Amino acid sequence: GKHKVDAVIHFAAIAYVGESVAQPLAYYRNVTVNTIGLLEAMRRHDVRKLVYSSTCATYGNPDELPITEKTPTVPINPYGKSKLYAEDAIRDYAVANKDFDAAILRYFNVFGSDPRGRLGEFPRPELRAMGRISGACFDAALGNIPELVVMGTDFPTRDGTCIRDYVHVTDLVDAHLAVLGHVANPPVLYNVGTGKGVTVREFVDACKRVTGVDVTVRERRESRPGDYAEVYADVSKIREELGWEARYVDLEESLGHAWAWRSAHEAGY
Repeated sequence: GKHKVDAVIHFAAIAYVGESVAQPLAYYRNVTVNTIGLLEAMRRHDVRKLVYSSTCATYGNPDELPITEKTPTVPINPYGKSKLYAEDAIRDYAVANKDFDAAILRYFNVFGSDPRGRLGEFPRPELRAMGRISGACFDAALGNIPELVVMGTDFPTRDGTCIRDYVHVTDLVDAHLAVLGHVANPPVLYNVGTGKGVTVREFVDACKRVTGVDVTVRERRESRPGDYAEVYADVSKIREELGWEARYVDLEESLGHAWAWRSAHEAGY
């Protein structure tokens, strides 16, 4: 081609824990096998730099919090396993190819929208049932679904609902730009989050305040398949080594960005 490719940032995947439990082969094919296909294409075209989107799902249910890059990886669902296998393929490829450099970013729970309102998240309708809590809350606020179902209320956490580290999508973009100049062999690894855990119940309360709609919330004791109780990041490594840290750490402000886009795009794009 006429354009030389300097580096690849590999975002493409599917990323729903519940769906991965129901359709594991789709995840192993799309996440693991297709990453190997990408590495083969990079080899054919002599592209030697890769930034890979991985996930905190690779850690599973950690014994100690916060999660550092040295926390053992014991994934408990096919999504986390398929990402870890893809990471291993990248690391093994780097061992065999000393001129290949990579970075692996383990995202925590990504949410929000472009603060200027140009882009937002609109999942396929069939994924609504296993989708992200912000999307479900907005669907309830817009009247697309009759109620917001919170799954899992007997976790060993401060209010019984699971705890997640919600990182704004714009901060995530900045983390990729920060790491692109620091790919290495062996591949570098960074957690990308805010370092702060929020319960699902706290998230729902913030969502109600942002939308101004007192959505009907039905709590179900039983959790989603493959879910973990508490996950939040230690982000000191990426802060100290790359100077990156999350800027959008006010939950209501970030949800406000997402709601502004979603309420203006009721039927998606």
